This record gives sequence, structure tokens and C-alpha cells, in this order.
Amino acid sequence: MNRRCLLATLLMIPALIPSPAVAAPETGTRPSGDWTHVHGDAGRTGYQPVTGGLHRKNVGGLRDGWRVTGAPHGTLVAARGALYLPVSEGGSVRIRKLDARTGREMPFGVRARQWLGRPAAVDNTIVTVASDAPDRDEVRAYSADGVERWRAPVPGDEPADDLAVHGGLVYVGGGHTCRYTCAYTRLRAYRLSDGGLAWERDVVGDGQFEEPAVAGGTLVWPMRDGTGARTVAFDAATGSPRWGAPAGSVQDVVVTDDTVYAIEGGALCARTADGGGTRWCRDDLDHVSLALAPQRAAARDTPAVLYAGGGDTIRALDPADGSVLWSAPAGGDPRPLAAGGGLVFAQVWSPLETRIVALDAADGRVRYDRVLAREGIFGTVVPAYGRLFAVDPYEAVLALEP
Repeated sequence: MNRRCLLATLLMIPALIPSPAVAAPETGTRPSGDWTHVHGDAGRTGYQPVTGGLHRKNVGGLRDGWRVTGAPHGTLVAARGALYLPVSEGGSVRIRKLDARTGREMPFGVRARQWLGRPAAVDNTIVTVASDAPDRDEVRAYSADGVERWRAPVPGDEPADDLAVHGGLVYVGGGHTCRYTCAYTRLRAYRLSDGGLAWERDVVGDGQFEEPAVAGGTLVWPMRDGTGARTVAFDAATGSPRWGAPAGSVQDVVVTDDTVYAIEGGALCARTADGGGTRWCRDDLDHVSLALAPQRAAARDTPAVLYAGGGDTIRALDPADGSVLWSAPAGGDPRPLAAGGGLVFAQVWSPLETRIVALDAADGRVRYDRVLAREGIFGTVVPAYGRLFAVDPYEAVLALEP
């Protein structure tokens, strides 16, 4: 995504349900309830396994807890009870650290003169792409208190925007001398421990404004060229190419241990992660955002559910074949999505207003609905620590409490 476009991308997030009618207890890979990436985790599932007590029985009583004004970049991550979000301030950018309970600002002190990208918070380390001068991007890692641990240059004069952290590696793309339609992109993986380069690889296509997704040893990066955009998969440990989907367009990607779900050229497709074989595709529904639950750590007898937003509708799909389990009108463009606690959350966009909604994950019934802004914006919703955090990318962060 272009760093100069202050729109939040889709957060897609599923909740556990043993059948279309009853939600299962929460399980997953983030027992702390942290929200490590903009879309929940490195696989972009948008799923919160531990909401901290926010569930279908109390979500209807959500009220304003605290609000912090500023100019957030439409994104935040949550780790160890704190929120981290980049904000513009005059001629520079910094990452603010907020107490998730009170909104009180906490010491952090991370700042850049030109740009700070979307952070990730993994293993008590905050990682981001930073720039103090044109054409001089770096990957930087900090402790949870803002102490710099390492920085690694991203050679070249093109921006390296988004990143993903998984399995001890930090994945970053970009850095080539080109404009808008690059002939190739250099992908890099840095070690989270010390910033050393684990591998780098030149690949065909422009991936500089797209966000990677990684899970189960598969790294997926949307690439675009003169024929359009497509999902391309690599071995996450070595960078070796695995497969590429047909070119068209890519709107969203979710990666699990064995499956890649992507909105490609108007169709929603599920492909095998290792070889790219098509499990199923359906092009009869409008799709703009995705979410998936549960994670691999969930009970084997608990079916996953894929949530998809688009066409003023939120749907629950069976990830095995794409069949619709339930469908609920949203009254606008539902992006991003998030899920947890037996609920599906969304910011719903329309030209005149933006709303926050929470649906019952079992049947799509509306459990909560409120206006966030009297204008159409794309922000972020994050369920964590017993609250629902909503980011207006132009004005404020709002904490909603039951």
C-alpha cells in the first residue's frame, strides 16, 4: 500500500464456531491477547483468539472509554497491554505508545524525520520501516520501551513500506530504482534477533506497495506488472519461489499453514500453500476483505470459518468449499473486518458516515452498531484487552469498553 495514502486496510478476522449456530471457546496462538500486526498476525487472519472478556453478551453495552486525538496513520498494534501507533506531528512522524486501559501516553521516543511505516510487535520487539531522508529507508527494531536494538538499511531509492514478522525473520520488500511499475522487486528477510540479512531475492513484479503475509513456512506477496496483480508464494525460510496465481488484481490475502485465501480479479479463491493448486474459487459475490478462524492451534474438531466483506454485506463462508453459512446486510462497505469472542467486527464505510458494527459470529445478528464519524473513512478496528479500539486515520483513537 502507498505510504502516502492514509487509509487503513482491511482487518479480517474470524471467530471460532463449531457449527453455523454456536460459537466455540476461543483458542489460538496469541494467548496474551496481543495484536501483533495491523491485520492481527503475520498471516493477516484478523483473528483475535483472546478478547479479554469482550463477547456477544456484553458487546451491546459498549461505551466510549477514552479518546486520544492526533493524526494516526490508520493503524495500531497491541502488545503487553500497550498500543503502538504512528502519528504525524508537524514535519516528522513518531510512534506513540498508549496504555490500553487509560489511553495515557507512555515513554517511547521513537521518531523519524520523513516516515515511519506500520509497526509489528513480536517477542517484546517493535519493528518498523523508517526514513530520515528521501531514498534512505531502514528497518529498525526497538524494545518495548523505545530503546533501539538494531537498524538495517534497505538499499535503493524506492520506499519499503509494509513488513511482516514470523519465525524469527522480518520480511521487507522494495528498494528498487523505478516508479510505479517496477520490472522486479528485491525481497529481503532480516533476522529479528540482530537485524542481520538472512536472505534476499529479486523477483519479477512490483511489490513495493503491498503487504506480505506469512504462515506455516509460506510467504505470500502480491506482485503487480503490466498485466495486473497476482499472489506469488515463496519459501519463507529461503525466499525460493513456489508458485504464482494468474494475473488480474489482488484485494486481500490471508495465509494459514496449508491454505492461501485471496480475492483475485473479482473472485475469492482458496489455494494450497505448498503448490498453489486451486481448492475452490467463486466469482458470484462481491469481496473486498477477508478474515479466518481458527488458527492451527484450535481443536481439530472445530471447523474454521472464513468471513468476507463486500457488496454492502458481511458473510460467513465454509473455507472447505466456499459455501455461504450466513449473510448479513452491512449498509455500506465493510472494511476492515476483525473477529473474536464469538463476534465479527467491522468498520462500515459509506460516503456520508463510518460506523462500527459487531455481529454475532454464529448467525450474523447485529449485536452493536454506532456511528464513528460523519464522513466516509477507512480506519482500523482491534479487539484486545477487553476493549474494541477504533482508529479514525485523520483524527483520533477511540477505546470502546463494555
